[in-house]
Amino acid sequence: MADELQELVKKVAEKIAGCRCVSLVGYDGITVAQHIVDADFDVSVYDAELSSVMLASKEVRNSLNLGAEKELIWLTDTSFFIIHPIGEDYFIYSCLKATNSNPGVARIELNRVHDTIHKIIYAEM
Repeated sequence: MADELQELVKKVAEKIAGCRCVSLVGYDGITVAQHIVDADFDVSVYDAELSSVMLASKEVRNSLNLGAEKELIWLTDTSFFIIHPIGEDYFIYSCLKATNSNPGVARIELNRVHDTIHKIIYAEM
């Protein structure tokens, strides 16, 4: 399972212009698979911190009865994050450069791989 997930994450990262990294992470902050393209930071730290963001988002979504979360987009001065929940326990995200990147392709590729990753993870549980 781990090798298959790693290969899927790598393929997504390699298709996105301006991609810094793509990670598949549990809501507990533990990295399941990641591929680093051009990151000048510790991606595992980002994985752990983004799990806090996703947990907070989940809490707000539940308290406001907003339904299932599909995507979270977060733009900072230096990075563009596109985050997709996978089930209730995992999420996959792409961190792109804030300029000269292609968030549209990132969204498409994350959508494309979502169901495959979901089937792999939850078939094993």
